[in-house]
Amino acid sequence: MTASSQYGTICCSASEGRLNNRNKWLAASNDANPWIEVDLDEPTVVTGVITQGISRSIRMWVTAYKVAYKKQHSSDYEYVTDGNGDIKVFIGNTDTDTPVTNLFDESVVATVVRIEPMEWYSNYVAMRLELLGCRHN
Repeated sequence: MTASSQYGTICCSASEGRLNNRNKWLAASNDANPWIEVDLDEPTVVTGVITQGISRSIRMWVTAYKVAYKKQHSSDYEYVTDGNGDIKVFIGNTDTDTPVTNLFDESVVATVVRIEPMEWYSNYVAMRLELLGCRHN
């Protein structure tokens, strides 16, 4: 997992942003366009995302996000769309610990999946996540 940024040098890297992990991914406070992505190494059928907030000294969660993906590592990013072909904005979390599952209208085959937070609770972007799906072959 990689991300656009992380808060500090010893805390909150993308790899810590796994669902139900005690830690989290926390973007740098000056990151205007935060994202976190998962490199799946090989084509994988992705059907949705589960997200979760985080509670430590500050309660943080993402309330809305988009999902971009690459079909191949060399491809451009495409966005998950709704039934009308418009870029889908997913509703995220409303608290720190309850996992929220969002299924795609249509599954995608991807090698890279990127979560792009659009709105969040608190002054910081922080989340934990898991992708839903299965290997293509």
